[in-house]
Amino acid sequence: MDSSKALPTMPVKWLCLMLLLVGALMVLTFAPYSMHWSLAFVLLFVLYQSIQHLTPKQGFWAGWCFGFGYFGLSVNWVYNSIYMFGSATAPLAAAVTLLFVLVMTVFPAVTVWAYLRLKNAVSWPARALLFASLWALAELARAKIMGGFPWALIGYSQTTAHFGELAPWVGVYGIGFVIALLPNFLGDFVRYQWHKSLGRWVALVCVGLISVGVALGLGQLKNIEQSTEKGTRLNVRLVQANIKQELKFSRERLQSSLEQYTRLSVQDLPPATDIIIWPETAIPTFFANVENVIEPFANNLHAGGIEVLAGGFYSDGQSSYNSVRQLAGEKALYQKRHLVPFGEYMPFRFMLNWLAAYIDIPMSDLGRGSGPNLPLTLKGEPLGLSICYEDVFGEEMREHLPEATVLVNVSNDAWFGEKIAPYQHQQKAQMRAREMLRPMIRVTNTGVTSVINYQGQIQHSIAHNTQGFIDVTVYPRLGASVYAQTGNWPVFIVAMIVLLGALLFRFAGKSATHTGH
Repeated sequence: MDSSKALPTMPVKWLCLMLLLVGALMVLTFAPYSMHWSLAFVLLFVLYQSIQHLTPKQGFWAGWCFGFGYFGLSVNWVYNSIYMFGSATAPLAAAVTLLFVLVMTVFPAVTVWAYLRLKNAVSWPARALLFASLWALAELARAKIMGGFPWALIGYSQTTAHFGELAPWVGVYGIGFVIALLPNFLGDFVRYQWHKSLGRWVALVCVGLISVGVALGLGQLKNIEQSTEKGTRLNVRLVQANIKQELKFSRERLQSSLEQYTRLSVQDLPPATDIIIWPETAIPTFFANVENVIEPFANNLHAGGIEVLAGGFYSDGQSSYNSVRQLAGEKALYQKRHLVPFGEYMPFRFMLNWLAAYIDIPMSDLGRGSGPNLPLTLKGEPLGLSICYEDVFGEEMREHLPEATVLVNVSNDAWFGEKIAPYQHQQKAQMRAREMLRPMIRVTNTGVTSVINYQGQIQHSIAHNTQGFIDVTVYPRLGASVYAQTGNWPVFIVAMIVLLGALLFRFAGKSATHTGH
């Protein structure tokens, strides 16, 4: 029985409009809104059930409309970066943002198209599994193509919710796989059983039992500890100077900026402090240009056993790097590895170099850090460092594990505007903490600066658009979660097995039909 025949239908154009709205509601599943955890399940359920009667071509456009609503509201902050801080004209910024959103819509569009091409090759119990596999593969592809843009992954909707317990086991992509699978499998099961004798009661009882089983299973996962406290502590000061982006790279403001950071660093400083951390590009020029200003300050603190980590720019004579450096002592250095396209480098420069003449982002032609991605050790603790956008890539963050006992991310989220992106970015840091089972320290220029425990919970923060500092005690941890050891490979392998199985069944079915004729 083809369970899709029992579905009500509506004209495709109205269906597409409905899915445009459903996709737009996806933004409510992420920070700063973070509506009830079940909303993400409901929205993907609506998408899945709505497309069952469509042709692959119709499904492509239905998925496209869903994606346009989804990414149109979730990543429209790109406009702020290009227009307000890239000095592009409003029409050009709008055009580039629209083009970017249109590229993102390809992923859900192809997901729906591929599902409808393959769904009749498998029986109904496997269809939700096929859809979830294609969804996961599309999200994984989005994290790789052109350097990757894994923003607004559906798994982030569960960052602090029940299904977030899966994070240290399967990561954010695995959580997305479950969101795309569970409600749709249950929906197919109920629909398939509904018209059978006693079927609806069997279906409802089974759904109840499965739901209880999932809830109990998540509870058990919560009780399994994959990391332990090391038994040491770090006393850290996080400094948020709240320097507006339009003023940050002004030469006239450089001295004033450094004075603000140094003043906030030593104001009422507890004597037991171990490390002071400034955000990304807190020093908005090359470290070498301001050594005479920062060395006396940093050396004085270093002599008292206090280290200062600061974001700035480093040059090796050939390339410039967005970096984090220890300001005194050994002056240990971390160079950013995963650069932001258009913001820190120009992709396909041989084709798009003309665009650079219209978008003027300071320090936007940078080199990429290379070599082993090793933690930076300060005060005896290996710190897993990342800069801004790098904490979006859990697969790369896990390179620091199991050595790193604390994760540190410095960022300048002022590029993103004020309403959505800074909170979405903080949510990603929370997910990294849960995946790696490590405390995460994130320090930003204008907010949101926060300290996140190994369970992804925000313990302390400085509000957006606020100048200040917080003194916190962080407890380093040892051990490695399953996700830290395996990364995204389990999700990728399972999804590929399902996809290849569906393709084999489809080709086998075609071959059998041809032979029958």
